[in-house]
Amino acid sequence: MLKKLFRTVARSTGIEYSCFKIFILPLEESAGIPVLPEGYRFGEVTSNDVARAADELIRKESWYGGEGALGFGVYRGTELVCIQWVWYGERYRTKRNFWPLEEGEAKSVQLVTIPSERGKGLATQVKRFSAAGLRKRAFSRVYSRIWWNNYAAIRVSQKAGWRHVATVFELRIPSRLRRWRLVRRKGSRDVRR
Repeated sequence: MLKKLFRTVARSTGIEYSCFKIFILPLEESAGIPVLPEGYRFGEVTSNDVARAADELIRKESWYGGEGALGFGVYRGTELVCIQWVWYGERYRTKRNFWPLEEGEAKSVQLVTIPSERGKGLATQVKRFSAAGLRKRAFSRVYSRIWWNNYAAIRVSQKAGWRHVATVFELRIPSRLRRWRLVRRKGSRDVRR
């Protein structure tokens, strides 16, 4: 009831807020390539691969690809059923830049599993697979930003070995030009921001 009242008041006054948990995976700590159930396989994907997917939910994610992006997927047979996009460098800085990245760091920007394949651990496994791919390319860390109460995504990250290192709360009030931003770090030596 209180949450609904807050949202109603915020919308009517033009106030916007966001609250995200930041997760990190130092790539030197990540495990090897995980094992999938029989009939599934990993693969790196491009925008074109995603645009040709059988499922519309996956096809809609093709725009995440391109320069400064890496795609990782899980296939059931020949059908792409789970994808993760990772951005880095100038692509991330110009399009998102929510959590500043240093050289050799990347950010997971999207992870999708088609509904019929959910609950099989594919999202967790594709996060592990992407970590191996990033490590091969000499990335040192990968970050993820998850809405504070997206418990399914939080569990996936934790199962894949990622650690919660910060919570970021932002508030935008129409009469102010700049957002208020509060970053609460979890005391990890990995967080430099």
